[in-house]
Amino acid sequence: MKKILAFSGSNSSKSINQKLVHVATAELDPASVTVIDIRDYPLPIHSVDIEAQGMPENAERLRALFSEHDGFLISCPENNSSMTAILKNLLDWMSRFEGKIFQEKPVLWMATTPGKNGGQTNLKHVAELTPWWGGKLVATFSLPRFNETFDAESGTLREAEHRAELTAAVKALEAAVSQ
Repeated sequence: MKKILAFSGSNSSKSINQKLVHVATAELDPASVTVIDIRDYPLPIHSVDIEAQGMPENAERLRALFSEHDGFLISCPENNSSMTAILKNLLDWMSRFEGKIFQEKPVLWMATTPGKNGGQTNLKHVAELTPWWGGKLVATFSLPRFNETFDAESGTLREAEHRAELTAAVKALEAAVSQ
């Protein structure tokens, strides 16, 4: 069975992007997806000096997860119109292994914010870089006004339009992984 690795690029215990990951992965067969919290894989800030001492154990563990999975579902928080420092650092460490970060596998990028932009500036940036990182971009999904559009009680999206867009993006990833 093909497997998808899903995570948010957030280090917040109350991450709205991690909540979006859970909404998105509910669309998938639970046996086909591994959801992680990157806070469980702390990494030092990338440095050639640290790298010269050997790869950190958590970088090795993450690389093994990247290699074991056939596609990626990543919700990318926006921080000053760019990706978060923790996600950038994770990608920097993954780039230090042989081969490209995403190893020519399909990637779905998502983002949500409390504001009306829904992380679109950041999504555009990571989408443009995905081929450079060795990923096959299959879709992006932006959810604006998270606090208004997410129903915390049910753990679902309130608006049918957003649910349909998210389902289409997840199904695109699922189809790409199955090829």
